[in-house]
Amino acid sequence: MKKTPMQIVHEGFGGGMASGTDSWKEFITDDITFDGPAAQVSGMKAFIELNEGFMSMVRGARMKKALEVDNYVITQVEIDVEMPTGKTITLDMSEWYETENGKIKSIKVYYDAEEFRKESA
Repeated sequence: MKKTPMQIVHEGFGGGMASGTDSWKEFITDDITFDGPAAQVSGMKAFIELNEGFMSMVRGARMKKALEVDNYVITQVEIDVEMPTGKTITLDMSEWYETENGKIKSIKVYYDAEEFRKESA
């Protein structure tokens, strides 16, 4: 049975990351693109490195809203991130996932990166 974009993003990708396994990697395309305020990458290898680095800093997340439109999933989520300084900041993030053939093709992330940049310096 074909998965909906919401199932791909939340059950496959998100659930895989929450499980602590590498199963989330099955839900991204080889040529995935990621575009956000702090980083832009393309290709599976570069995305995996970026995602694993960021996820190692995540201390909590709360989904506020999720919407599926055509082959897109748009979310609003609060993510608690522990910075190298030891301070934990909360990012109010909007994520746009584009899916194609059962996988995530692109991710665009929007958030105010000022505090993130301040703590990373």
